[in-house]
Amino acid sequence: MLYPQQNDVRNLLDLSGFWAFKLDPQEVGETEGWMNGLEAPRQIAVPASWNELFQDTRDYLDAAWYAREFYVPEGWKGQDVFLRVGSANYAAKVWINGEFVGEHLGGHLPFAFDVTEQVSWGEANLVSIQVEGKLTPTRVPPGNVARGAMAGFMGNHPNTSFDFFPYTGIQRPVILYAVPKTRIEDVTVVTEIDGANGVVKVHVAQVGAHTEGAVVLTGENDVLDAGLTFVDGVAEAALIVPDARLWCPDDPY
Repeated sequence: MLYPQQNDVRNLLDLSGFWAFKLDPQEVGETEGWMNGLEAPRQIAVPASWNELFQDTRDYLDAAWYAREFYVPEGWKGQDVFLRVGSANYAAKVWINGEFVGEHLGGHLPFAFDVTEQVSWGEANLVSIQVEGKLTPTRVPPGNVARGAMAGFMGNHPNTSFDFFPYTGIQRPVILYAVPKTRIEDVTVVTEIDGANGVVKVHVAQVGAHTEGAVVLTGENDVLDAGLTFVDGVAEAALIVPDARLWCPDDPY
């Protein structure tokens, strides 16, 4: 996914700050409807690890809930609205206004959901995120798999065979962002060497009805460009850099 950015056609709203927070050691939150609001929560900073913030959560790795209200700017009407979580260790489920929008497993990559149909305009919206950091043999990092002399590495908590603590929670910013209905959705750049020349291959994926575009490569002295023609939402181009000054440790250009 492209990183959210603020410019003349894209907008973002950083939801970092203090959120409502509640532990769910019995995992009753979903059946009791905690996605519609948390009863008697405490405040927690987002982003942060809950293990570092409260005495009773220092060693806690089970389920917990986050929630906060937000407003969608009126100027975003007519665009697609996404919610992006930069990192949630190690599994997360997301609701908007009580409606489930998706889940993600793995704490080391961002994830985003299209929430255009779930958000309301002109009134407060509620985002609820359930996060848990259970250590199982099939997750990264794996846990509760050590045996014999390696059980509970060096006798530490938790029971793992790795030598770091698996800090848990929403670890990077949560961002609400809007993009045009017609937009570039992904860009892949691959470089190759052809004799003395450098080759820059660009693959662009788009959403919407535009059929033409351009790719531009700028250097210290030269500007290279090529047209893009989209077919079924995909366009490709190759730019040739003559007598390319190649990167190496002695000349990291």
